[in-house]
Amino acid sequence: MSERPSEQQVNAFVDGELPLTEQLEMERRVAEDTALRTQVESLRALRRAVREQADYHAAPDALRARLRALTASAGALPPRPSAAPRHGGARAALQRWFAWRPLVPALGAAAVAMFALNMVVLAPARDQQVGQEVIASHVRATLAQRLVDVQSSDHHTVKPWLSSKLDFSPPVRELKGPDSAFLGGRVDYVDGRPVAALVYKRGAHVVDAYIWPSSDPDKPAVMSVQRGFRVAHWTADGMAHWVVSDLGAQEFDALVRELRTPEGS
Repeated sequence: MSERPSEQQVNAFVDGELPLTEQLEMERRVAEDTALRTQVESLRALRRAVREQADYHAAPDALRARLRALTASAGALPPRPSAAPRHGGARAALQRWFAWRPLVPALGAAAVAMFALNMVVLAPARDQQVGQEVIASHVRATLAQRLVDVQSSDHHTVKPWLSSKLDFSPPVRELKGPDSAFLGGRVDYVDGRPVAALVYKRGAHVVDAYIWPSSDPDKPAVMSVQRGFRVAHWTADGMAHWVVSDLGAQEFDALVRELRTPEGS
C-alpha cells in the first residue's frame, strides 16, 4: 500500500473491513500521516455522532411483513399505456395519474420501513467494526511486544496511571488463580477515541480488555469469534468493555465471567 489510500480504502479501514495485514498497515500510515489521520478521525467522529444520537429499535414482525407487502405492491406497477392520439393526451395523462396515486402512500411507507430496517442493522454492523479494531490493536501490541505502558500487577498502581493519561478513570480488575496474571495497562485508540487497555495472561495466552465511557444502557456480554480470536463485549456502569484473546472457548467464557463479576462478590 505505497500509494495514497483511496477513499474506498479509508472507509473500509474505518469500518474495519480491510484484511488484517492491510488494517495494521493503515494503522501505521494513519499514525505517520497527519492529513490521513485527520480524514480518518473525521469519519470516525461522523460514525460516533450517528451512533450516539440515533435510536435503535428491533423491528417487529408486523413491520417486516408490512414491508414485504409494500415492496411487492410497489413492484406491481401498472403497464405503461400505449401512445394515445393527440386529442386524447389530457385524458391519457389523467389516467396515468390516477393509476399511480394509490402507489404514492405505499412507496412512501416502504421508504420509511426500509429506513427503519437499516437502523436495526446498524448496531450489529457497528459492533463488528469495533471488534475488528480491538483485534487489530491486540495483534499490533502483541507483534510489537508493546503490551503495556505501565507494568505492574497491582491495580492501585495501574489505575492512577491510566486515569492521569485519559479523560476518565477506568475500573481495573486483577485476575485470580495460579494460572492467571495481571501484567499492567496501556493507552490505546479504539472507536475513534483513546481507551484503557488492561493486559492479562492466562497460561501462555495474552488477553486484552479495553474500556472506555459509553452512554448506552447496561447490556449483557455478547460473544463472537472473528479472524480466529474470541471477542466479548458488554456495557456496565457507563463503561463499554471489549475483551479479546485466542483462548479456548471454555477458558475465555470463564475469564469473561470473572471480569464481569463485581469486586468482592
